[in-house]
Amino acid sequence: MDDLVKEVIPLLQYLIPGFLTAWIFYSLTAFKRPDTFGQIVQALVFTFVIHGAVTGIGKLLIWIGSKGYVWGVWDKEAVTIWTGVTAVAIGLLSCYLANTDTLHGFLRWLGFSTQTSHPSEWYSAFSKHKRFVVLNLLDERRIYGWPLEWPTEPSQGQFVLHEPSWLNDDGTEVPIPAELFVIDSSKVEWVEFTPKTWK
Repeated sequence: MDDLVKEVIPLLQYLIPGFLTAWIFYSLTAFKRPDTFGQIVQALVFTFVIHGAVTGIGKLLIWIGSKGYVWGVWDKEAVTIWTGVTAVAIGLLSCYLANTDTLHGFLRWLGFSTQTSHPSEWYSAFSKHKRFVVLNLLDERRIYGWPLEWPTEPSQGQFVLHEPSWLNDDGTEVPIPAELFVIDSSKVEWVEFTPKTWK
């Protein structure tokens, strides 16, 4: 048993940066966490990237040190610190790329992909088209407002509308005397994006 613990602990220490990066990614994006096997695979991929980056950083700093600019010693402590910093940086960078669609936008421009970096077309529509929406409810009523928050997918979650109004059939608004209105997505049949945005 002691031998197994001695082998498992270094492996876990090696993988922790990848798990940290994956945790940051899923905490700050709308993506659902994959199953346990998927999380382990992602942690392995992140671990590979992190340790590759730290190796590159180490070689760069040693080269800079050989030119006379010495800030310290490249030892196990320095590797551990740079591994943690790199894990957090890669996690935040991957969040930025996923939330802003920057990477997939570039790949679409190059013709390598037609996908967005968002978890669904539903989420992508709300992220890209920031404007007032009309929620058409199952009971044929319509509510209008600015979506402060929306569900990640259409089948579950809630909409949070700012400055809500009921819409009559002739398009006239009946303001709701509330600043915010929360409605379950299961009550919504479809969503219209209006041309009107905040000015």
